[in-house]
Amino acid sequence: MRQIELTGSQKGVVRRYVEMWRRWRPGIRSFAELERDIEKGSKVLVDGITVDDRAELPVIVADAGDHKFYAAIFDDDDDAVDDMTSEELDQLRRYVLFGNGIVLVRKWRRPRSTIGAAVVGVPFAAQASHAQDRIRQDGTGRPCAVSLHACGPSVQEQGRATVAGA
Repeated sequence: MRQIELTGSQKGVVRRYVEMWRRWRPGIRSFAELERDIEKGSKVLVDGITVDDRAELPVIVADAGDHKFYAAIFDDDDDAVDDMTSEELDQLRRYVLFGNGIVLVRKWRRPRSTIGAAVVGVPFAAQASHAQDRIRQDGTGRPCAVSLHACGPSVQEQGRATVAGA
């Protein structure tokens, strides 16, 4: 396999792509060996990112680990990633490809609906009521979440009772 030699600006694109993937996409990918693979001249870097050092092509030519994110950044496909707005994608493209702009902070939200359902805000009073419904008192004045196991003494309290009783 032919080794490739990336320029400094091409390495920058790869690093910024990985950085933005980590910030914007759910999941875990193994990028620990990225720098080693770049320095070795590997054509396929960690976790399936394929690079090419020819100037007429984008430095990243494929991403086997996340085809959608690759398409959103390098193919200008605003519909490839359903939980990012076109404005966010434009800013990410400028940052990844040219190093321009600001690094956006991820605002986690649910993916856009594919059936066109309207998103309705839940009034604050309803949220507070729901939170109160999920908490009950265990008789000690201490709140206890309903979803947890029965509200008994804590492990420390059990330990103290055992020591005192021994």
